[in-house]
Amino acid sequence: MAKYHYREAPTEKQRKAFAKYLSEDEELVLVTSFSRAYIRSKFVMYLLFPGMLFFGIGLGIGWLLGLEESARMWAFFLAIFLMILAAILRTMHIYHANRYLLTTRRVIFKRGLFSVKLMSALYDKVTHLEVDQTFIDRLFFHHGNIMIHTAGGGSIVLKYIDYPIEIKNLLERLINREREQVGLRGVPISTVEGEIIS
Repeated sequence: MAKYHYREAPTEKQRKAFAKYLSEDEELVLVTSFSRAYIRSKFVMYLLFPGMLFFGIGLGIGWLLGLEESARMWAFFLAIFLMILAAILRTMHIYHANRYLLTTRRVIFKRGLFSVKLMSALYDKVTHLEVDQTFIDRLFFHHGNIMIHTAGGGSIVLKYIDYPIEIKNLLERLINREREQVGLRGVPISTVEGEIIS
């Protein structure tokens, strides 16, 4: 039996947080973001910049103030703390500022924390899906990109998403279900069947 990675439905906290982006006749099916491997690589990059900048500032302040040896050691530890803190804050911002929402009617890409940019595509307007996953991404990182092409030539790209084949399969089921229910708007929406959402 295959192992599936997207089993849990959105938490109550996620439902409340993203309710303002949904219309009254749709429900949240899945909330995801960049893959863990991508977030870890960004953390390492942010340790280098701006982390090394804060490290240099901390050491420079300790050196310029002409502190004693023990105080310089504290300046060194403060510099390391500032370096790690800067990397953590930048990484958390990247993770929380980019969310992919799958609902019962559309896919939504939310970008930003304070100023928000939303892109969405209704399932009945989706023409086809593409998954772009290199050999290295598939073997080591388990992430890839999904391109969602819509009628009219527009597209939405879900970048660096964990297990993109599973998300593509879920999207196809949601798209097929929406197309079957196009004329049945008054009928209650049933839950997604299958292995992804319980």
